[in-house]
Amino acid sequence: MDGLYDRNKSENTIDTSIGVITKVPSESERYFQEFREYDYEIDIRDNIIYITDTIEHGLLTEFIGKVNLLQKINPDNRAITILLNSNGGDVIETLGMIDYMRMKRDTIGLVFNIVVRGTAMSAAALLLTAGTGVRAASKHSKIMVHELSTLKMGKISDVKAGAKFSEHLEQDCNRIMAECTTRDFDFWKNVQRVDYFLDSAEAMELGIIDKII
Repeated sequence: MDGLYDRNKSENTIDTSIGVITKVPSESERYFQEFREYDYEIDIRDNIIYITDTIEHGLLTEFIGKVNLLQKINPDNRAITILLNSNGGDVIETLGMIDYMRMKRDTIGLVFNIVVRGTAMSAAALLLTAGTGVRAASKHSKIMVHELSTLKMGKISDVKAGAKFSEHLEQDCNRIMAECTTRDFDFWKNVQRVDYFLDSAEAMELGIIDKII
């Protein structure tokens, strides 16, 4: 269109020094090129982010990048779905993802639906519980929550400091569980003293999920 920039239209430019026509990718094409770097970790068409492994250090930054990419491709602010199948992992990374999801919900109204197909254990169960949209699990998915552990070794003072830090983290996690479910803080503090396994029906009864799919 004359005088208007079409973000989905590629352009050709001519390098006069060598007489070669070079194709300049459109904005949408650049997004798709960026998407390919993520392999199969996001689905552009259906606005899905896959978390199918251990939650490790650095996942928070990757998660933010994927959300930003999906928002560029689908600027209508429609809900993003997280497809979850994880045995858990880094609690601090998980809390950071929860903070980010809540910030997006509170500032621009973007919500995150979370669907479990397989397992959501430990930190992954916390992420599921804190989903800001619809939280769902397939019929035979398994969910497990438990008390945090500390692997801190060394001087006694360091071990004590590590244990105290873990206690603070656990309080944060139990508060989130209480905020997002039908059970209170003390319930989650008590049941998580051992690995607490749930099927989808039990998770729905406790308010961890909203529906079984």
